Amino acid sequence: MRRLQLFFYGNGNLAGLALALLGPVLLFAGVIGAGWGWITLGLYVAGLLLGWALQPAGASFERALQQHWSAEDIRERIDELVQKARPMLTPEMQKHLDSVRGSVHEVLPSLAEAGPVFNDGLFTVRETVLQYLPATLSHYAALPPLFRVTQPVQDGKTARQLLTEQLALLAGQMQQVVAHVAASDAQALLANGRFLKQKFDRPDFLK
Repeated sequence: MRRLQLFFYGNGNLAGLALALLGPVLLFAGVIGAGWGWITLGLYVAGLLLGWALQPAGASFERALQQHWSAEDIRERIDELVQKARPMLTPEMQKHLDSVRGSVHEVLPSLAEAGPVFNDGLFTVRETVLQYLPATLSHYAALPPLFRVTQPVQDGKTARQLLTEQLALLAGQMQQVVAHVAASDAQALLANGRFLKQKFDRPDFLK
């Protein structure tokens, strides 16, 4: 059922339906007569293929598999993610994502200077930038644009609403990481990491 919905709201089907409307119009205008049904079907198929061909490639936010990342690598990665995601996000989503980026930039120098003392904090930041964010954004980008904003997928909420909530939650958690590093609270950092892993390790808007 869900796959059928994704197809129905996809750009290809919408383009096919729009072009197929020309069939009845041409029939009533007297341009075509017998065989108008086949012509309409042909128009739909043409629109479907055209919609697929012209559909922008979905943004790819691949999880980073490299094990060793410097603070500069992580900063560059979060900047790249924010820039790449911007076209598909609402202003509210962008605000939350910018907040995540700001927290990452703010806390990385302190984590780098602290060394092994704050390994849990560095791990949380690294997983957020290299795993949780890319996976969440990729799942959202894979959905048809119209589907994201019209179809309830979890608890009566659309994918757009869910992503907004998730980015807000992530922004809040990263602000806590900054505060906990400043307070040298290693146990709180460990709790942050566990919470984020539970919430974002397997993101799926359609479950």
